[in-house]
Amino acid sequence: MQTKEEVRSSLRQRSKQFAPSSFILEDRASVDALLRSPSYENCATLFAFSPLPSEVDISLVLEDALSHKRLALPRCQGDSLKFLFVSAGWNERVRLSKLGVREPIGGDIAIPDSQSLILVPAMAYTTTGERLGRGKGYYDRYLEEFPTIPTVGICRSYQLLDSLPTEDWDVQVGEVLCNGVIYQT
Repeated sequence: MQTKEEVRSSLRQRSKQFAPSSFILEDRASVDALLRSPSYENCATLFAFSPLPSEVDISLVLEDALSHKRLALPRCQGDSLKFLFVSAGWNERVRLSKLGVREPIGGDIAIPDSQSLILVPAMAYTTTGERLGRGKGYYDRYLEEFPTIPTVGICRSYQLLDSLPTEDWDVQVGEVLCNGVIYQT
């Protein structure tokens, strides 16, 4: 089996083969499925992320959450991840992280509870909930603190793999969403 870094490198190369417009329909199918899912419909607070170009465009989900729920987005602080509540116009009050992620500048710290849903970005997933992040462990450490909170990983079809190299500390997600299909793990 390939190492994590070999898989990441392969995925970076594969992502360069596609024009951003290649994923419009696939991303929309995933967004529509998420908005109709019980996990999303039943949550009061959505812990989401500001997607990178290689990730599913969840802009419509963020807009819906701003209108109908509370929305929290992540910010890296040292080796930890904190989620901050955001409001309309949040994307005008952001900074770029070292990884190029748009992070909120201000906002109250959000702590997930039983009515929360955490959307988890990754470079790759399996249908059984294994994930390959970017290698810093931010989400693994964060999710480990909240093991009972529902989680959904969202990816594009080229990022859904049969298997991934994993370690004991890698935290799986409860559902994986790809091209409009939700896999219960």
